Amino acid sequence: MPRHSSSPTSRAPASRRGIAGVARLVSAGVVALSLAACERPPQRILRLGTLATMPPAQPVVLTAAGPLGAEPREVAADLNAARIAHLELRARGTATLARIAWKLAGDPRFPPYRLLSFPLNPDGKEHLYDVDLEREPYWNGRVEALRLAADGGPLEVVALAGRPGRDLYRSMSLRGESVPCLPGLQRIDVRLPAGLPRGTVLEARLGLIPEADRPGARAVFRAYLGEGKGRKLWIERTVDGTGGGGGGWHPLAERLPAGEPRALSLEVEAARNGRPLPEGVALWGDPLLVTPGKPAGKNLVVVLIDTLRADALGVYGGRLGITPNLDAFGRGGIRFAEATAPAPWTLPSVTSLLTGLEPQTHGAGYRYGNFAPTGLAGGATTMAEVMRDHGAYTMGVYHNIYVNPAFGLQQGYDEYAAREERSEVLVDEALARLKRRGRDRRVFLYLHLFDLHNPYAPPEEECRGVARRIDPGYRGPLGCVGDRRPENPLPPASDWPWLHALYQAEVAYTDRQVGRLLAGLHDLGLDDDTVVAIVSDHGEEFWTRLDQERALGYEANSDHGHTHYRELLHVPAMIRVPGRKPAVFAPPVATADLFPTLLHLVGVAPPPNQGVDLVPLLDGAPAGRRTFVSDLLLHGPPRWAIRRGPWQLVAPEDPRLPTELYDLDRDPAETRNLAASQPAVAAELRALGLRLRAERLASRRRYLSGQETVGATYLEWNHITKLRSLGYLQ
Repeated sequence: MPRHSSSPTSRAPASRRGIAGVARLVSAGVVALSLAACERPPQRILRLGTLATMPPAQPVVLTAAGPLGAEPREVAADLNAARIAHLELRARGTATLARIAWKLAGDPRFPPYRLLSFPLNPDGKEHLYDVDLEREPYWNGRVEALRLAADGGPLEVVALAGRPGRDLYRSMSLRGESVPCLPGLQRIDVRLPAGLPRGTVLEARLGLIPEADRPGARAVFRAYLGEGKGRKLWIERTVDGTGGGGGGWHPLAERLPAGEPRALSLEVEAARNGRPLPEGVALWGDPLLVTPGKPAGKNLVVVLIDTLRADALGVYGGRLGITPNLDAFGRGGIRFAEATAPAPWTLPSVTSLLTGLEPQTHGAGYRYGNFAPTGLAGGATTMAEVMRDHGAYTMGVYHNIYVNPAFGLQQGYDEYAAREERSEVLVDEALARLKRRGRDRRVFLYLHLFDLHNPYAPPEEECRGVARRIDPGYRGPLGCVGDRRPENPLPPASDWPWLHALYQAEVAYTDRQVGRLLAGLHDLGLDDDTVVAIVSDHGEEFWTRLDQERALGYEANSDHGHTHYRELLHVPAMIRVPGRKPAVFAPPVATADLFPTLLHLVGVAPPPNQGVDLVPLLDGAPAGRRTFVSDLLLHGPPRWAIRRGPWQLVAPEDPRLPTELYDLDRDPAETRNLAASQPAVAAELRALGLRLRAERLASRRRYLSGQETVGATYLEWNHITKLRSLGYLQ
């Protein structure tokens, strides 16, 4: 993903500052355990990439100066992708989007899947764009040519260079599971810390990149201990190519032998039908040294229920009685009565939850024409990274393409698994991973459930027992499946109640699965040591204000992502904290506030962020007056919104569209536009909103590792197809 700076001398720092934090702990001697024999020492998880010696690699300057337009221009290259992790483009112009494609040695032409697009600053000034290739699955092997193009205007290329990464880590997904990897170079040397206790285990996953995982391919992984003449082979494993869907990851776990080895070397030989394969096609997936001992610190589990309206839950006013597990969780924990999402769709909203940054700062979710929106920049710090830095083993199980590694949200996870299945499968997967890891180490788990998202297809049990009970008279053609993608024609009004009933049936089904998850945490003995949060990213709309939206110029036939009204921005947010009494927190909060709050509750200091730590407020500190900004619509003309006190202003970017102003105390349904009758209030809120948005945009350098960044999006063809099937791309 590109990191962008106007400074000609600036360089983007490593995107994995948390990994470096572990290295600092190691160098400080934290792993030297000297506790009394009667005590279990604290466990440590050491990531080998932080201890490895970087192989020498020099920047490669490419001759690329000259004008660039929509017609691609080819540039000769000779790059070892395993050792070159960034392309730095210095350019100026009015183009809005750049495209970079690459061809490997042996490719007859430029394959359509080796393509990356990223936004540009069209102000005509010279800017430096750092294109981060560390998570691009097709950036591998020997790159012999690049092809560049620009959309939306001309672009003058000043310079182009390939540079090594700041560390060895690459992100790779095999069979839907993404892990941080060390590419299989000829040799990676690791200096082991002194004092590793008996019983320390090397864990890793071995694999071949998808393009190399074919019949006839073979990779031999070897680990040596010692140095010089005392160097001895410790581990040898062979991974054979399979073809088809690929073999995925192959687990490795070996106990460190007795003695005190000070050096470890990782080597790989890869070939196909006897012909050597390039460096980097074989992968050491997330190699760790795990010391024996007691996990230190509370666990954290975050459950995000995609598309869950607050009023679907009984504890938020729902009257259908379909959420007994979520209601019990809300009554037994801390429930935030007025939690507000920063955007009415997944990517910017979830990114704010997991970084504590507002959308204008983290930059995920900006649209550029009909291309997929921007992802999270590598300079941000995620909740998973923070928990990893504090000794947690980090896991993610998700179903939603917008939290796919293509958009950068895999940062910080030891294992990050995509499962396009019902919540039952995802809950089973999460519990299995907790059972495997959660008993012997501190864990962070992010679980993203997707059933409530269109299309609605509840299981037969909920279709009969919930949807039919809510709308017993429906005799239309839909059955137990309803698809309301925005590009489809507006469904007939006679189908609307049934579609809403199908949605509620999905809510009931998801509630049942959340109950299974909570019961599973109890059965695993994790209740007393685990903080659990349940939250949503946005709500859903059911044509309750169709005439209003048409009159105001909205893209009215949408389920979400197109307005800033409360049915989309008001989300449930609940936390269960061992030892804390139940409470209802009434003042409005932002979902970004959960970032510092959850970290505080598990005893971890958060990095700089824009959320408000709510723990002092829960303990009685005054709440104060808050201002909330929502931005980055996915569908229709761009609009942003600001809420302060009872007032909500919706401001269009197009001055020909009307401004909206609502008094939420007197008009919670937002149906009476007061912009004309309250011009002073509208003007004051508009000025405040413009200032806050500009300040947040300008603060990127502070929160994103000193860089004014823009995030790129790399999409494989199956991702593009999926986005189109969900109505996100045309």
